[in-house]
Amino acid sequence: MRSTIHAGLAAAATVAVATLLLGAAPVRAQGGPPLITDDPDTPGPRHWEINLTLLRERTREERETEAPRLDLNYGVGRRIQLKLEVPRLAREDAGVRASGVGDTTAGVKWRMVGEEHRVIAWSIYPQYEFNTSRTSIDRGLVRSGHELLLPSELTLEVKPIEVNLEVGRNLVSGGPDAWVFGLATEAELSRRLELVGEVHAESEDRAPTEWIVNVGARAKISRKATLMLAVGRAVAGRAAERPRLLALVGLQLNLPEAFDFGPPTRMSGR
Repeated sequence: MRSTIHAGLAAAATVAVATLLLGAAPVRAQGGPPLITDDPDTPGPRHWEINLTLLRERTREERETEAPRLDLNYGVGRRIQLKLEVPRLAREDAGVRASGVGDTTAGVKWRMVGEEHRVIAWSIYPQYEFNTSRTSIDRGLVRSGHELLLPSELTLEVKPIEVNLEVGRNLVSGGPDAWVFGLATEAELSRRLELVGEVHAESEDRAPTEWIVNVGARAKISRKATLMLAVGRAVAGRAAERPRLLALVGLQLNLPEAFDFGPPTRMSGR
């Protein structure tokens, strides 16, 4: 289930406080949030990447908010990332409102080739999504069952441009399986500001392919914090279900700070 970031007053206050407290530092190339398409980057050994986002999605028939979505990522060595993600959902459909805990996603990313500062990097990133709240199922916030996403990510980096390609298969219990595709790009405008954009597609078996276009930015506040923004919409897919607005605002925390992979060496990744 996709959603987009809700630019609420609470998020604005959080970002403002973080900006005042944390200072400024250069941008480091990275994938994933605020985009849907991911890339092979990992947090680094014993480092955390925590994404706290507010998301908003509007279709012709309903509005859905994730406030917040908590995305925890931990680096095991230079090449492995452990992931745990859970959102708080609120949905309005035909005047009926419901809220509750969304599905939890657990995953492991393994970057087999390359790392930061290398021209090519390649990873696999299996992720398992499962129900944690019967109440959310009864309220229609989530579907009963589970999903297994099996994607692979490839990055080509030639400064100041980075291009990310993601292709995967989503296996859904009790529903149609789907192919997932993403092509994203990142461009550094300065040491502190990075523009991002993507074309993302999901093609369910025997259904029209949904195509989403997103654009956004990352602003580095410090080596510990990055402000993330994105906005987009679906340009094809089922008319009643495709998102007419996707909006996102979030804060990424790197703890104890952003890991510096440094220039590539023969010993990198060992």
